[in-house]
Amino acid sequence: MSKVMAAWMMGLAIGLFPSLAAAGVCSLEVSPLTVELRMDPGHTYTETITVKNMGDGPEHIRAYCQDWTLKPDGVVVFVSAGRLPGSASPWVHLLPAEFDLEPGETQRIRYTIRLPAGTSGEARTAIMFEAGARELSVPGAPSRLVPRVGTILYVQAGPSPPARARAVSLEIDRTGGMLTIENLGAAHLRFTAQIEVRDGGGALVRRCGLNPFVVLPAPFNGHKARLGPDILEGLSAGSYQITAILDYGGEALLGARVEIELGPEPPIEIASEE
Repeated sequence: MSKVMAAWMMGLAIGLFPSLAAAGVCSLEVSPLTVELRMDPGHTYTETITVKNMGDGPEHIRAYCQDWTLKPDGVVVFVSAGRLPGSASPWVHLLPAEFDLEPGETQRIRYTIRLPAGTSGEARTAIMFEAGARELSVPGAPSRLVPRVGTILYVQAGPSPPARARAVSLEIDRTGGMLTIENLGAAHLRFTAQIEVRDGGGALVRRCGLNPFVVLPAPFNGHKARLGPDILEGLSAGSYQITAILDYGGEALLGARVEIELGPEPPIEIASEE
């Protein structure tokens, strides 16, 4: 997978769908990027999504739903509609499903969700808008790419469940580390997190923010947030206490802590010219 595709897929996963026009990959702009609904079983909901052609040429657009999930590292994986647990794809009807857009033109697509009676829990889908294939001149990328942008849709059937999560482990050394999180609830959670570093006397010596991330409910409820070497970079040898502090919308903040002993930083090797 190319770096361009991986970055775009990550944007989808966290609900921060960036416009790909700046990268020359796609000229479509979609709004809203994320929709979160609470519905009563047996009811119907209708709303619209706006798609705009920001490019210089006409586009033929196809609209459809796809299931998606998150790998533990946060990368989104797409599969055909209706195949994953918690799929909302079969409940969504799109109109129109195909249309043409001239440069600067906008189209409103109506989506209707018919929530079956007896449904409970959270379901998800991605409403995708796919343009025609085009050449992509990016090193390491496919020679032809079918650009897609879309809207992430979360549907909560019935009352919203309580937010519950736990920090499974925190591991770190001078090369980096890993913070492992588990969603114990029945709906997706959005995490903001920071790392605090304190010396042996308890004084705060560094605070670093982590990129926000989403953790889905079971069976896709594990997340591994990679920690970079910059967290401990430049610190002298000694004892340190590393604390991860996470806010996920629960009744209290979530935390994980580890105490480590740092040796001296390895010397920087500078190659000499012969």
